[in-house]
Amino acid sequence: MQKVTTLIFLLMVGVLFFQVLVGFPVRLENPLDDIVRTESLFAGDNSAHQKMKGVHLVESNSGERDWELFAELAEGYEGKGSWLLKNVRVLFYNDEIVDFTVTGESGSIDSKTKDMTIQGDVRTQSSNGYRFETPSMQYRAKSRILLSPDKVKMTGPPDVRGGALFLEGERMEAQVDESLMTIESGVLAKKSLVGGRRFKIRSEKAEFSGKSKAARFFNQVSIEIDSMKLEGPEAAFSYKDSTDFLQSIMVRGGVKVSDVDKYATAENVRFDPSENKFVFSGQPRVVQNSDEIVGDQIVFIDGGKRVKVENIRAKVEKKE
Repeated sequence: MQKVTTLIFLLMVGVLFFQVLVGFPVRLENPLDDIVRTESLFAGDNSAHQKMKGVHLVESNSGERDWELFAELAEGYEGKGSWLLKNVRVLFYNDEIVDFTVTGESGSIDSKTKDMTIQGDVRTQSSNGYRFETPSMQYRAKSRILLSPDKVKMTGPPDVRGGALFLEGERMEAQVDESLMTIESGVLAKKSLVGGRRFKIRSEKAEFSGKSKAARFFNQVSIEIDSMKLEGPEAAFSYKDSTDFLQSIMVRGGVKVSDVDKYATAENVRFDPSENKFVFSGQPRVVQNSDEIVGDQIVFIDGGKRVKVENIRAKVEKKE
């Protein structure tokens, strides 16, 4: 009799354990294809509507994280392969270190390709302090590229002796693997310099590194510094010892410089904002009125109020 009672007790425990296991499953992961199903929100809809709150997804490759996604809500329909997201934050990794963080009001993700679109007050920030504002952002998983086809506003990390760089452009692309950010078409950047002076730079393309403070401008570069204007094919920002101190701006590839009373050309021109000094090298030539100065190197001191010439080779005085 005692054995029968024990057997019945064990059977009841087994049934109870099975009911608990089925009724209350524990999910350690929440892959997109395993979202908890709920009843359809639309009357008469035969497809299964799926919804999950407090979403946390991780995509990995070869044991390392590609990205990590957080969302307030994810929902979609079985068989459609894409999911709608609300209040999204995505961390994009390189060697287990977050390189870019993207946030937005809503978004979508393809459960097969892992391509994403994030929309509504989208903000992207690099690990070294560049911040981008765009109406939308796309992520192409295969190439690991972030892309905004819309207008973009960028704020750079602040300079310890000046202001932050503010930039606008028509299109943005960030290569996650290379930690490289590119702004294209109609690029306009502004920055405050030491002493309250300001400068503007225009170009058709600009590149910024997510690993350093390196910045480059390409194609029809035009720089305005007070009354001075520099034009050339390429300009690069150089920071001192990987700090936030902007040490110089180098314009390369054949530069034209114009001021109120002077005109100059050179292969390269380096601008030192802390000293308000311009250094012309590579066949430099300065023309003021009808006077022409040629030397190995020409330096504009105090913004061009004084001129220093090394190894003067020719000088033509004003003709009567």
